[in-house]
Amino acid sequence: MTVATTKIYHWVDENGKSHYSDTAKLGTAEINVVNKNIIKSDNVQPAATPKNTAEVKKEPAIIYQADIISPEHDSPLRSNDGSINIQVKITPEKKVTQKLQLFLDGKTLGDPQMSSTIRVENIDRGTHQIQVKLLDESGKVLARTQVVTVHLQRVSSISTP
Repeated sequence: MTVATTKIYHWVDENGKSHYSDTAKLGTAEINVVNKNIIKSDNVQPAATPKNTAEVKKEPAIIYQADIISPEHDSPLRSNDGSINIQVKITPEKKVTQKLQLFLDGKTLGDPQMSSTIRVENIDRGTHQIQVKLLDESGKVLARTQVVTVHLQRVSSISTP
């Protein structure tokens, strides 16, 4: 017997408590159960498909904007340990799966980062170009910042007499 054809019986005992069973006893009443979770195969309808591929709507691509907001372009930075703090603004806000890759003087520096604040250390004194690229999960560039030039001033390791 399948669930759809099983008979259910109901009775109330001497204490007024309801009972249900699939076995008929003296004084039980049969309950008519309608299973509404059954779908008949003769009621299958084909899925609606677009007449041509031009009707298929695609999600609009998100266009990201990336800007270095600190340090400012052409600014002198004084840091005796050679550190530079870089703050990047991404609009709209980046997804948690996307990362930021720092480029110093046109070369990648370190691994891609999750944070929009990047600190680099032990950079040689002199003039440097900084750029940051927003990468998706596969490493594809979604946006890039402007190139910011900084002039790092650092105490010389050469001692004078």
